[in-house]
Amino acid sequence: MGMHEQFRLDGKVALVTGGGKGIGRGIALAFAECGADVAVLARRAGDVEAVAREIQARGRRALALTGDVLDDAVIPAALDRVVAELGGVDIMVNNAGGNLDRKQHPLPDIALQKWDEQISLNLRHKFYGSQQAAMRMKAGGRIINIVSVAALRPSPGFGAYSTGNSGVIAMSRTLAVELGPRGVTVNCIAPGVVFTEMLSETLGVAEDNAEKLFTPGIPLGRMGAPEDIAAAAVFFASPAAAWTTGQCLTVAGGQ
Repeated sequence: MGMHEQFRLDGKVALVTGGGKGIGRGIALAFAECGADVAVLARRAGDVEAVAREIQARGRRALALTGDVLDDAVIPAALDRVVAELGGVDIMVNNAGGNLDRKQHPLPDIALQKWDEQISLNLRHKFYGSQQAAMRMKAGGRIINIVSVAALRPSPGFGAYSTGNSGVIAMSRTLAVELGPRGVTVNCIAPGVVFTEMLSETLGVAEDNAEKLFTPGIPLGRMGAPEDIAAAAVFFASPAAAWTTGQCLTVAGGQ
């Protein structure tokens, strides 16, 4: 196999949570362009159906799944449908996460219920998605957990979010060791500032204002795009990363 072919995903089947918009959509489409069949899971049927049509337009099979990852029944059921309808699961991308109420919650003031919600959305379900995918994977499986650069530094107002993401990194490193003998890799990607609907709603900024706000702090001089994160996901999912596991790759323009 030539080096360029090491980055192909032909014959592989992937599931991307939070795949209806933003980074998740970018990853799903990149996988399809590299040859994979892709299932996308999100809460809004219209979003995942639109992405599924884009995947099919690239000549790949697609599956649009709706559900809330905070419901423990959703991920196992989604994986079972992927196995039944697409023939297996080779790549699991736990991307869904964020901040449900789009508000900041300083740690000295955060309500315990809100803390639990944030930890569940940003840590618990990514553990469960990783565990459930691993149970259905053969040797060569790939688990990719999307976190945030917030996991790597103090994040005032977003302490529960950053704590959950930090926990995902620690969990992934241990799971990588435990799944290594089975030939399944586990890695994380920590995106920097990528303009999404969630970022806009949480900080109350439009895209033009976000560029002015964030770009001065980014050495490469621009905010990220979903395609930047998708490129890292393709690497971790591909044969090129067969000997790479337990890692967290920061994709943040040098920030």
